Amino acid sequence: MKNPDDAVAEDDRMYENVLNAVFNTEKKDYPSYVGGVKIASGRSFDVSSPIDKTIIFGRFQEPDEGLVDRAVEAAGEAYDSWSGISPAERAGYFETANDFIMKQRYRLAGILTLSTGMVRKDALEEVDRLIEIIDDACAFVREGECGDPAGVWGVITSYNSPLAAPMGFAISAMIEGNTVVMIPSGLVPMPVYSVYSILEMVRLPAGVLNIITDKTDASAKALADSTELEGIAFSGSGVLAEDMMFMQMNEDLAFINETKGMNPILVYKPASMKEAAKLVVDSMVLYSGQRTDATSKVVVTADDADSFQRALLLELKNIKVGDPTEKESTMGPVMSERDLERLLCTVESNRDNLLFGGKRVKGEFLENGYFVTPAVFTGLPEEHDLNNMDNSLPVLSIQIAQDLEDAVELINSSEFGASAGIITKDEGAADFFLGNALAEIVFINDSSRVVGTAPKV
Repeated sequence: MKNPDDAVAEDDRMYENVLNAVFNTEKKDYPSYVGGVKIASGRSFDVSSPIDKTIIFGRFQEPDEGLVDRAVEAAGEAYDSWSGISPAERAGYFETANDFIMKQRYRLAGILTLSTGMVRKDALEEVDRLIEIIDDACAFVREGECGDPAGVWGVITSYNSPLAAPMGFAISAMIEGNTVVMIPSGLVPMPVYSVYSILEMVRLPAGVLNIITDKTDASAKALADSTELEGIAFSGSGVLAEDMMFMQMNEDLAFINETKGMNPILVYKPASMKEAAKLVVDSMVLYSGQRTDATSKVVVTADDADSFQRALLLELKNIKVGDPTEKESTMGPVMSERDLERLLCTVESNRDNLLFGGKRVKGEFLENGYFVTPAVFTGLPEEHDLNNMDNSLPVLSIQIAQDLEDAVELINSSEFGASAGIITKDEGAADFFLGNALAEIVFINDSSRVVGTAPKV
């Protein structure tokens, strides 16, 4: 059996080998892809790295008005022939593509790090999650469990899962015989384009997957408003997520809405307070608090509050915020200058309740990036937004409950997202949590990292 430490060392070596190659990749213009044709508007925007805003990855074409409708039309034209071939033949394209993705695992992780600021562990997990989604979708076909094709799907995602969510949704839909119009995050489109190039290599038929990149939300809203779609898959956070939650839809439209939530954790009589704190911190700093499954709320009972806070502060001091390409870094930057300002404003507005962090990190090679220490708050009023609504930042609110039942009520008052968890040695408490927590996914004695980076269609 391979030693886990040897596997980590191999990951480090291979990852570091590709970083320079990724960094020195020729910067170029990236078009929209509609019906297999490259579409340029002559109006472009640059995409830069949150590690250093002077690092430009590429220039992307702003879509012309009406391009979304053209893409939906192209996907509709491709649907008849694509849905008419066998599920096994459709899956074959993606099995071949997945082989290439696995061979390019470290390159894709390097692209994720440099374009999003993910530390290497998070970047590799994002790639691995996509590989798993594709493998599972193909396995369903092999087992005769493939769904029926319906038509054109729209896939809209933000930066919270810039690879696994958009490509996972799209490939799952395409394997079932649907065609797709995708709008990835305008902040970080490079990972999607990297996989699209692989799909071109395996000769995915034109029009089966169409991509439009927009630095604003205009194209996403236009796609969501299209009457020609059979389904929409959304994953992300922010204003666009709120719009998706409350948009008016045809009742026949299939809709998957995976928003970034709080993924709260209850710490209740744990076997080790140190280990509990370590799991909470790991959950909090996933992709700088931005990943779909990152935790932004922890509940402890009054009996455990003091010892948990002491253990948490000790663990937080081990967090190294810095260049995510460095092995020692445990957290990279937030995604944008706007996100950095949001965090600093949150800290300033709630300074009386700040327990730790929330400071701009500066240093050699960090001046042009969006680096900040994670912020922890305690004692906020129960109705405070930080206790109830996620903000997709490295922010954690500690709430104190009187007993187990009160703690579960506080957990259930959260904007969940994907999950909720409990860390405890008390089997009865774990059973009570399983039976009463309202989250779709419940995890026990683990980090929220176990939930994964993106759902499947």
